Amino acid sequence: MKNKLILSLLLCIVSFQSFAYDAKIDGIYYIFSGTNAVVTYLSYGDSNNRAYSGNITIPETVTYQGNIYTVTRIGEYAFYNCSGLTSVNIPNSVTSIGSSAFYGCSGLTSVDIPNSVTSIGRSVFCSCFGLTSVNIPNSVTSIGQDTFFLCVRLTSVNIPNSVTSIGESAFHSCNSLTIVNIPNSVTSIGEYAFYGCSGLTSVNIPNSVTSIDKYAFYGCSGLTNVNIPNLVKSIGQNTFYGCI
Repeated sequence: MKNKLILSLLLCIVSFQSFAYDAKIDGIYYIFSGTNAVVTYLSYGDSNNRAYSGNITIPETVTYQGNIYTVTRIGEYAFYNCSGLTSVNIPNSVTSIGSSAFYGCSGLTSVDIPNSVTSIGRSVFCSCFGLTSVNIPNSVTSIGQDTFFLCVRLTSVNIPNSVTSIGESAFHSCNSLTIVNIPNSVTSIGEYAFYGCSGLTSVNIPNSVTSIDKYAFYGCSGLTNVNIPNLVKSIGQNTFYGCI
């Protein structure tokens, strides 16, 4: 499965280029679209560039050249690789968080996502090594691919009843997770979803789940209790391989 790990990491990292921003206001970079503002990054993919560090509070609105803009989105790669970022306050005006927005933010320990957010892109918290807890609001309907990939210190995560699917490698290598409660709203668990979660001891799979993809719990060596409901129609290959 080494190739899978390498492939997932490569998929988290794309070819970057420098992007222009419209304004820097109180230390935060924005792109404007109509009456909305999107939080962006000074320079994408530059490992020596730390646009953001410390505690960041994103406002609900910003004023630029006499115009008021509502901050509705955290853009793709917005805080990419900002290892010095320790906390971020996300306002209720934000409705979506773009792919890889907090990728590599190893200094983040916890994140509270407001109820206004309905969409979370792939790899959002990929390689956030210091992240221990995340609150996912009831407005979010899916946990996407690689969302918490390599969050090795993540001990708890709240999966709300609004979530219907857990994507591929969503919790891959989160080896500090011990218990996961999957709500009745979830119908599918993607491949590699909990791959290598060696600290996982108990999983409750609800009656709503109809399929568990391959390698979903591969290498969960601490797993001692799994409840598989009767409605599950398919279990992929090596789903529980190494669960000894």
